[in-house]
Amino acid sequence: MEGTLSPLKGSEAAPEGPGRLRSASRHNFVLGVLNGIFFNIASSLISTSLVLPGLIRSLGGGNLLVGILPTIEQGGWLLPQLLVGARLQGWPRKMPLYRSTALLRALFFAGFSLAVALAGRLPPRWVLGAFFAFYTLYNLGAGVAGIPFQEVVAKTVPPERRGTFFGLRLFGGGAVTFLGVSWVVRTVLSEGSRWAFPQNYAFLFGLAFCFALGGLGTFSAIAEPPSTELGEEGSLGMQLRRVPVIYREHRAVRRFLFYKVFSRLAQLADPFYIVYAVEVLGAPSAVIGEYMAVVSGVQLLSYLLWSRLSDRRGNRLLLRWGSGLAMLAPPLSLVLPLLGRALGLPPHGRAYLFAPVFVLSALGNAALNIALGGYILEILPERERPAGLGLVNTATGVVSLLMILGGGLADLVGYPPLFAVAALTSTTAFALSLPLVEPRPVQGNRRYA
Repeated sequence: MEGTLSPLKGSEAAPEGPGRLRSASRHNFVLGVLNGIFFNIASSLISTSLVLPGLIRSLGGGNLLVGILPTIEQGGWLLPQLLVGARLQGWPRKMPLYRSTALLRALFFAGFSLAVALAGRLPPRWVLGAFFAFYTLYNLGAGVAGIPFQEVVAKTVPPERRGTFFGLRLFGGGAVTFLGVSWVVRTVLSEGSRWAFPQNYAFLFGLAFCFALGGLGTFSAIAEPPSTELGEEGSLGMQLRRVPVIYREHRAVRRFLFYKVFSRLAQLADPFYIVYAVEVLGAPSAVIGEYMAVVSGVQLLSYLLWSRLSDRRGNRLLLRWGSGLAMLAPPLSLVLPLLGRALGLPPHGRAYLFAPVFVLSALGNAALNIALGGYILEILPERERPAGLGLVNTATGVVSLLMILGGGLADLVGYPPLFAVAALTSTTAFALSLPLVEPRPVQGNRRYA
């Protein structure tokens, strides 16, 4: 792969006039937004918190495998980025690597979708093995593309527009999810569905595959300008030697690293809220679609607020608000079931009483989805950006491997202790958000808060 990219990485574009640059900027912005919309729809159709847990349980998998799902998704995206950052530091353009991985990611997506479609013909153990193998490879491919993606966004979207950029990506995907995807999931997975297992999940995966292809294609069509400041391209060893220097010299990066680690650990219980609602509270399977509708509706409205705040007040404020709201979900997951039993509510009533857990988690995660990517791009200088992104994201990826402990903890001691651990880590994440550095400049007599 590297050999095919070498002739491209040094190529330069001819000078362009201001009008053409503005047109290219709008073109890139629209393609980037469409990329996010398509991928958010695909992610909703195979949600790791609402859809995939039910699939794994239907195939006979336990809580340990359910807990692995977000670990693979987050770890696969984050872990390869230190190595990729080392190789890309000296490349004027990073898009060739993104395009090269797009085909592989499409093939891996098709692989785990096919495994699900064959669940009725193959032993469940084989299906689970094939699914997790291809799902892991797909997410690792996304991780390889992660640095090129973030670099292209940093070069094509100015900081004061990134809140709107990420907000529109999430709003568009959330709108389609709220208006259509949640209904599709609810209908396809309901007990009276015309699709039996595994055709119901295969149908969802087929739709997700189509939207993922659209996402890969739209971002690949972006015209990336060359970097103006290049770092030194090198090996993983050279990159590792740069890590302590970046850590020492950049206070903002150091603080953000600790914050992001605990922010990730705060999501330890997220995949198990739906499992707890169905298996312990007695919520019917069709409630998955209703939860998705609630989550999508809440996030949809909040993106309008969060994106505006990001552009006008900076991403540090969103990190604080997001962590503060998400911090409330784990304690409520402990209190609301006790309240439902005290009130003598039936299973449906207890399921609906549990909905605020998803609402608060959705509100907090919506703010973080917009702010996390934008904040790290602002605090890193351009020549250090690939290395800095690799450091923060790979460190977070290593911590993401600990998320597998969530399933083991649930099996060993039950769900309430797992939710209690999540309450502790989410509170720590909120505390670490308070001293984060504000990278936006002073405007007039006021600094962004």
